[in-house]
Amino acid sequence: MNIFPFSPALLFLKLVLTLTAAAGHNPTELAGDISINCGSIGASSARNGREWIGDVQLKLSSLLQIQGSSTTSAAAHKLISGDPIPHKTARVSRSQFSYAFRLKLGQKIIRLHFNPSLYRGYKSSRDLFTVEAGSFTLLSNFRASITAGALGVKSFSKEFCLNLQENQQLNITFSPEIGQLVDTYAFINGIEIISVPASLSYFQGGDVGVQVVGHKSLVYVDRHNFDGMFPKWALQKAYKRKNETWKIGVDVGFRYLIRLHFSELGIKISQNGELVFQVLINGMIVETNIDMVKKGDESNIRWYRDYMVMMRGHKTEGKRDLLISLQSYDDLIDGDGLVSGFEIFKLSNPDNSLASPNPSHPAQDSPPKTIQTLLLVFGQRNAIATIAIIILSLANIIVHNFREYWEANGTKEENKPSARAELICRRFSLVQIQLATRNFSDALLIGKGGFGKVYQGLIDKGQTTVAVKRLKSNSRQGSSEFLTEIETLSELRHVNLVSLIGYCNERGEMILVYDYMAGGTLSDHLYKLQRESNTCPSLTWKQRLNICIGAGRGLDYLHTGHGVIHRDVKSSNILLDEKLVAKVSDLGLAKPEDKNKLQSHVSTNVKGTRGYLDPHYCNTCKITRKSDTYAFGVVLFEVLCGRPAVESWLPEEERVLTKWGRDKICKGQVDQIVDKSLREEISSNSLKIFVGIAERCMHDEPKNRPTMSQVVQQLELALDQQDKKQVSSVLNEIASASDDIISPCNNENGRSVKTGKPINITPLPEEQTNSVVVNGKLPYRKRDGATMQKPSRIWSWDVFWNRARLSKKNELATNARNEVIIFTDIGVPLTYENVIRATGSFHINNCTGKGGFGAIYKAEIAPGVIVAVKRLAAGRFLSVDQFNAEIKILGRVHHPNLVTLIGYHASENEMFLIHNFISGGNLERFIREKSTEPSVDWRILHKIALDISRALTYLHHECIPRVLHRDVKPSHILLDEHHNARLSGFGEARFLEASETGTTTSVAGTYGYVAPEYAMTCRVSDKADVYSYGVVLLELVSDKRALDPSFSSYGNGFNIVDWACMLLKEGRAKEFFAAGLWDAGSHDDLMEVLHLAVVCASNSLSIRPSMKQVVKRLELLQPPSS
Repeated sequence: MNIFPFSPALLFLKLVLTLTAAAGHNPTELAGDISINCGSIGASSARNGREWIGDVQLKLSSLLQIQGSSTTSAAAHKLISGDPIPHKTARVSRSQFSYAFRLKLGQKIIRLHFNPSLYRGYKSSRDLFTVEAGSFTLLSNFRASITAGALGVKSFSKEFCLNLQENQQLNITFSPEIGQLVDTYAFINGIEIISVPASLSYFQGGDVGVQVVGHKSLVYVDRHNFDGMFPKWALQKAYKRKNETWKIGVDVGFRYLIRLHFSELGIKISQNGELVFQVLINGMIVETNIDMVKKGDESNIRWYRDYMVMMRGHKTEGKRDLLISLQSYDDLIDGDGLVSGFEIFKLSNPDNSLASPNPSHPAQDSPPKTIQTLLLVFGQRNAIATIAIIILSLANIIVHNFREYWEANGTKEENKPSARAELICRRFSLVQIQLATRNFSDALLIGKGGFGKVYQGLIDKGQTTVAVKRLKSNSRQGSSEFLTEIETLSELRHVNLVSLIGYCNERGEMILVYDYMAGGTLSDHLYKLQRESNTCPSLTWKQRLNICIGAGRGLDYLHTGHGVIHRDVKSSNILLDEKLVAKVSDLGLAKPEDKNKLQSHVSTNVKGTRGYLDPHYCNTCKITRKSDTYAFGVVLFEVLCGRPAVESWLPEEERVLTKWGRDKICKGQVDQIVDKSLREEISSNSLKIFVGIAERCMHDEPKNRPTMSQVVQQLELALDQQDKKQVSSVLNEIASASDDIISPCNNENGRSVKTGKPINITPLPEEQTNSVVVNGKLPYRKRDGATMQKPSRIWSWDVFWNRARLSKKNELATNARNEVIIFTDIGVPLTYENVIRATGSFHINNCTGKGGFGAIYKAEIAPGVIVAVKRLAAGRFLSVDQFNAEIKILGRVHHPNLVTLIGYHASENEMFLIHNFISGGNLERFIREKSTEPSVDWRILHKIALDISRALTYLHHECIPRVLHRDVKPSHILLDEHHNARLSGFGEARFLEASETGTTTSVAGTYGYVAPEYAMTCRVSDKADVYSYGVVLLELVSDKRALDPSFSSYGNGFNIVDWACMLLKEGRAKEFFAAGLWDAGSHDDLMEVLHLAVVCASNSLSIRPSMKQVVKRLELLQPPSS
């Protein structure tokens, strides 16, 4: 099996333990190879005897050509140490240029030499470019000046390996990142191309033996003898010891080839059995002395071994430590003993990229060098003048550095997002933002507001269009809104909420980066664009209804799922994508609703926009979710009328839309407020429903306003009525419908204002979604810092790979940081010590359950404040991936029917997750206990089925990115004392991006619940979760388990799905249901549920419904309330 599937070439970046600043090479390595001294004329020799060829007036034009526009320049500063060749000259350009080499087939080492000096005509430190070799990206957004500063050197080299499978031309291309920010340029000082002998192959042709180790993230392959061709690796000498660990920082998101070289002495000691040892990589055993004896014999001893490891994560996350450990029961000798060295190579990603982020900005050079220079110039002539100059120079340096530090970090702590937000959101540098927007070019300006300006931008090499929202400078209020929006949008993910990609808070700038909404704002389509251009088509009535439904769902998600009040709902804050899908935006004023104070929040300042403000909020300063409902009612009026909430140029009686519109409705003149473009289109029934719900939204008494869930239901009904109506011309029908429109108009006697006839008003159904919170407190992060701990800025998975054996020094340092990273505030301090105390040091008496992950403990953090602590069992390294998955998934998703992640702790000695405590146990226990009860309440079973279907609908259709659970089963469904269900167990979950399906290397889940196509092909989609849900639904309404021994008598393979199908086919469906259920529930409803479950668990993906369809079918089955 070939483990390197990248064709036609595979590319490596060679990393070394000790990076040399200026390359010096053995002359015997260079025979027949080529070395280009860029920017120089003729041949020159390096100190090691290496011959370099200048690329000016080149005589080898048939073998090497320079393409594109570029110039040559000498470095302004001479190197104090190191070889001046090839660092004295460079080829530089502000546009793309390339070197084209004619090479023979085989493996080639490519070394690129950089000296980020000052070059004539180019500003210092303005280098920013990409390097490509053929189809591979070697370096992206690369800044040699930053890299050199981070390494503490003046010059350095980067080394790559390329496999040419046939004689071909190799183009090495240098492309500056073009932008109005700076005069960016690309440069190169030297290029070496070295042929690799076949005896030292880094590429393996044909099939090779592969052994999978450690959850399929680590593999190794035998290779050939090591001949010392490229001795650029090194290990420090050490005394005898039993354990040795090397820690190397590498970029995440790549695979790495690790070549471990064993000494001849070490091999012989191992074969003689004199030394018992094992090799671990990231805590997983990959080699033992026994393995080496089996693989080696006297005629063919392997001098080195190759291993491959995947460092999971996204490239933007930076670096993580890769651990290589030797462990022995006896003393081993490093260097001259068992191991003589190792090499590490980075493998290119599927996108053919090796590029990684630039290192952090280095600190300024220390003053002593400046002082020494001043002393050499002035010291012997005038000591007093020398001292004065030194003092002035130091003061200047200190002031300059302090100013730069203050600009870069002055607002850093003040505007620092939480650990959760940093986990989810991408952080951009100011340079990246300026390049994306062409230094905030007015040509890219797409909007203005109270917050600042919004620009269209391009990121990720121009492949992703984004909206960049820039805060006004010196805005204290904007600073608070900046943090609020990051925190809120990082916690909330919904298809009808705008997605936050990342942020920038560098050098006093506060910038938010969102998905770009090509459709603009709702207000643009309703009236702004039509005023600017008569050719702009008006939105149809169905389009407007769909937009209102989408925006309503977004607000309902904020209200019911998270208790968040938007506070600035208006048409300009409803964005539309290219398909006119509505997304609620601008959550800078959002507030968590205080459910302990009669669902109101007292604010010292009224926030919002004139024309949309709730009068009750303005009069009392008490804000509730019903204030958002009022503002949404104003938006509905805008949609119907096609005009803004306030028109200052109109007569006073028409200036405010709500006052004018409601007055017209009360007078029965609805036809006069409907947008002219809609009058030939709207059906009377659709209009009645729409106007009725808009009026109720703006009721003077907040308690009489509907919830957003009820608003969405009515809007969907209006859409349904419009679909049923075949419209030709209904203008007269609209006029006559005015008499029948229900409008309170401040008339409390229940009579129509126009006719005076009694009106029967049927109340809307109660809100369907129940919100379960921890101990009555809102599970939402507080920003006042009163009870919140300030977590350190770490990535949640940094600690996972450091759990292998560490030195005592590192162990003590890590244990000293016993902190809990908090995602959700529970109203009391949550510390590591509190958790240990509350669980009784994880005493068995507090254990409420166990599983493959570990154990779950009940912990009372404070009187009445109870949480569940899910502790990773010691030594379960495979469970670390599940630990990581739970944090990544639950850290991004929120829904009333999903378990809430409160926080976590992770160190090499202890790892645990903290969830909200669900007191009713899990569905598995519920099903087992109900089988012994004489009667079953069909309403409870229906509620549980509906709750879980809503949770999966959110994950599949409303969450961004979409989530596949992959392990839906009764033990992962938790119930509270009111039988509200919450889905848990996200250890096997994964994100699913734009594509409908994804391929995995292994099947996750539990036997009996895994979809057959997933088990057979490893191709997983949301329909796999639907299958699992179908099995759970069958268990819920029967008294059987998914794989029940009683099925054996039917000869159908111990499968509840086959059993259900058999009973349906034979007309014996009544036998399927649990004892007493058939008599307790509606027979039609039970048969509908059984058919639905069987369809969900169908072997055919095309037959299975979506979870959204499942929810609608279950909602139609409403059991009687009593």
